[in-house]
Amino acid sequence: MKQYQYFFGVDISKKTVDITFIREQTTIHQQFTNDVQGMENLMKWVEELKADLTLTLFCMEATGLYCFTLTHFLAQKAVDVWVEHAVQIKKSTALARGKNDKVDSLRIAQYAMKNLDRLRLWKPLSATIEKIKNLSTLRERIVDTQKRLMVPIKEFTDLGNQEMAKLLTKSIKKTMEALEKDLANVEKQILSALEKDTELNAKYHFAKSVVGIGFVTAINLIIHTNGFSEMNETRALACYCGVAPFEYSSGTSIKWRTKVHHLANKKLKCNLHMASLSAVKLDADLKHYYERKVAEGKNKMSVLNAVRNKLLARVLACVNNRKNYVNKAA
Repeated sequence: MKQYQYFFGVDISKKTVDITFIREQTTIHQQFTNDVQGMENLMKWVEELKADLTLTLFCMEATGLYCFTLTHFLAQKAVDVWVEHAVQIKKSTALARGKNDKVDSLRIAQYAMKNLDRLRLWKPLSATIEKIKNLSTLRERIVDTQKRLMVPIKEFTDLGNQEMAKLLTKSIKKTMEALEKDLANVEKQILSALEKDTELNAKYHFAKSVVGIGFVTAINLIIHTNGFSEMNETRALACYCGVAPFEYSSGTSIKWRTKVHHLANKKLKCNLHMASLSAVKLDADLKHYYERKVAEGKNKMSVLNAVRNKLLARVLACVNNRKNYVNKAA
């Protein structure tokens, strides 16, 4: 592991970037604008500090789009970047009191210094995956908008007020048709972007060949594993998706049932849950496995979670071996 000597803790908001520099007993705070000019000013400050970029580590919380300018700027300068989940940093400073951007940047810098054993360097997504990610986010917003529009209609239907439900349905008919058209267009653009990247397109089809894995799950797996270049082992990916079971016990007398951890990528966990429901209906082996375990008295959700793990294992086996899944029971 690289022996870093210069640590920068970063707290990012939409308009500003608060950074605290730590080296040995020295701590210095600065604030910059979250734009190109702000990044240039940041680099001038780093040069004034005489920090060796090869021994420098920038650590920040994952804040989605707000991180984009800084992470890509640092990547161009070949500076190591650690983008950590906010919950991990918060848990490490659970007893801390007070909060503001300056204090948060200091805590993040201290977290980086103390937890290098957890370091996982950030890597920029390829242009194709970046495009797919943004299109996928747009797709999710369209789907969410559709669901929101249907909520009052369902409520009136459940209450027996069919007249009002029909009125609302008629009122949003053109909107829903337009949203369906936009949704189909976005999905078409995602597939078009994939087709232009031969390697990524192959991985998509390998993943989707697994019974139960559909368009959404395959795309999200590609996005969150950076094209299966990260977390390409079943256990690591299962932990990230929140489907890996962990033992909870103490001594010889205190034992709780094995369960998954709540810290996870909830989006992928939901995708895999829906995939498992499809798999136990469409895949003969998994259907037999599910029915057998339930008949033995196993909790249905526990069995479904085991199916999620099996699906992940199959996906990674197909991608790593560059082969489509073959359903032997078919």
